[in-house]
Amino acid sequence: MRKSYKLKLLKNEFKGDKTYLVTGFQGFGAVGFLAPRYIVSKLNMDFIGYIEPPSIPDFTSIEDYGFSMPHEIFYRHLDNGYSIVVLLNRVNPERKYMSSFINEFLALLKKIQMTEVVLFGGLDARFREGEEEYRWLKTSSSKRELSAPYFIKGTYIVGPLASILISLQQNNIPAIAILPYTQPETIDHKAAAIAVKILSSIISTEIDVGELLSYAEKVEEIEKMIQELYDQQIRKKESLMHT
Repeated sequence: MRKSYKLKLLKNEFKGDKTYLVTGFQGFGAVGFLAPRYIVSKLNMDFIGYIEPPSIPDFTSIEDYGFSMPHEIFYRHLDNGYSIVVLLNRVNPERKYMSSFINEFLALLKKIQMTEVVLFGGLDARFREGEEEYRWLKTSSSKRELSAPYFIKGTYIVGPLASILISLQQNNIPAIAILPYTQPETIDHKAAAIAVKILSSIISTEIDVGELLSYAEKVEEIEKMIQELYDQQIRKKESLMHT
């Protein structure tokens, strides 16, 4: 068994005035997975490779291009001359092989000659201070500015997103992280829609988020219905206690 990750690219030539790499990881609100997956679907992106894990995965799904892999790479050259590459992480990298994963991630950036890395994640809604929808941060080599409050000083970023950010900072790679507010234990389609809208403005390409917002409304309706049933049961129990 191999003890490292390995980049496997089926395409070696990339074109475009600017190339953006987009990725994220399973975390708060599942934003780092939902948003990249939605972008791949909406932009009808082509499967061009994957980062092979140290051991054979014990899960897969049937997709248009064949069996899915844990860390898949998709590509699309846009009409405006830009290109976008998405690294879709269906699971988080194995912690003990994180350095290996980062090395292959950096190799991917070099192969595609990227302009900027855009990272997605979720931020606990308890940190919200006003009406803002998200916070963001960037590496020191990025000149990007967004119209939202910057990330909270002293607050920790954890998991693979933190590892990737540190490696991008150390290698002087322009990168930003977009962190919509979310409830940590939910699957938050609305937060994912916010992330997609911001990317849409960065790459100057319209990406319709209607489906994500529709999912969010359905989830809210179900949650409301469950809460109403729960409240009914509580009221019923209280009524029995007083008879």
